[in-house]
Amino acid sequence: MAYELMGQIVFAAIILMIWSILYKDNPFYKLVSSVSVGLMLAFWLKGGLESLAKDVFTPAFLQGNLARLLVTALGLMIFLRFFKELNFASKWPIAILAGVGTAIAVKGAIPSMILSQINTGTFIGPNIVNNVNNFIVWFGIIATLIYFIFSFKRGPITNKISKIGQVYMMISFGVIFGQAVYGASVMAQMLYLLTYPGYYVTIISVLVLIAYVIYSKMKH
Repeated sequence: MAYELMGQIVFAAIILMIWSILYKDNPFYKLVSSVSVGLMLAFWLKGGLESLAKDVFTPAFLQGNLARLLVTALGLMIFLRFFKELNFASKWPIAILAGVGTAIAVKGAIPSMILSQINTGTFIGPNIVNNVNNFIVWFGIIATLIYFIFSFKRGPITNKISKIGQVYMMISFGVIFGQAVYGASVMAQMLYLLTYPGYYVTIISVLVLIAYVIYSKMKH
């Protein structure tokens, strides 16, 4: 029970230490961010090594899987960039990764970002609300695209349309940020700091912050 309570207090303290960057840069934030990055990299490294051993090395060397042998060879060729004489060979697996990754990304982006926008619908129909909504979507797409076109000089009309595209993006980013803040993780952290035993850490942190601000004002 004591260990669980201590863990909850440490968790609340870590949350406030991370949020302290909102006031200004400080050693507490640097400590927690460094620990977080270190733990994250260690977790990814552990998962990557386990995945290599299970999905690549074992089928390649113990089961004689030719496809996995080819993948292993391509992966090892990337490290040839550290040898000046064989540096050119490291570009082949990188080129394959770039090509395959681009193809997968384009395949997923075209249906969701292009075709779905084209299939928005017509502006003339029995449902007036849908017509207005389709017009807003189409106009927002065109205005946003014009905002990102820099190959020609904007005239008075295109300049105004690009400003509207900027407003569309601001609204979209605001909605995305609002959804992230209102998400389960952020709200759970805020509620955690206001319940037992998190509110003890919150009260102490607020008092320390107030004392620090008063000390800084008196010092200057």
